[in-house]
Amino acid sequence: MLEMLIALAIVGILALVAVPAYLQPVSRVESTQAGACLLELASQLDRHRLKTKAYEGFSVADSPAACRLRLSDRYRFEAGVPGDPVWGGITTDPVAWQLRVRPRAANGRMANAPGCAALVVRDDGRRGVMADLAGGVETAVDPVRRCWR
Repeated sequence: MLEMLIALAIVGILALVAVPAYLQPVSRVESTQAGACLLELASQLDRHRLKTKAYEGFSVADSPAACRLRLSDRYRFEAGVPGDPVWGGITTDPVAWQLRVRPRAANGRMANAPGCAALVVRDDGRRGVMADLAGGVETAVDPVRRCWR
């Protein structure tokens, strides 16, 4: 009986060490998939403009992107206008747009690196990051490389 308790304690300790080591790479992969999905949504937004002659009215939530559906329980995909701090589910400007993805957890960060609260892609093709959700979009090379892995 004592041997069984010792064996269970050892298994429990090993599990405490192994689970975080397993979850971290999984989280990184999901974060990378969210960035790739953001680019797919941008492509769909361009197709929307070709059909309607404007970027306005594209609904991120109604997008048929399978990646968005697969990641929607962990990530939020939103649309906005460059220079405007308001983000929502539908594009509102006929000529300019930006899309972002952020973790659903209130204090969540993209798993790629610290200081990556959200990944952003803009109508001019530039990628950006947001260090926090209240701040602006940073398009400098170093933070973008660090966050968009």
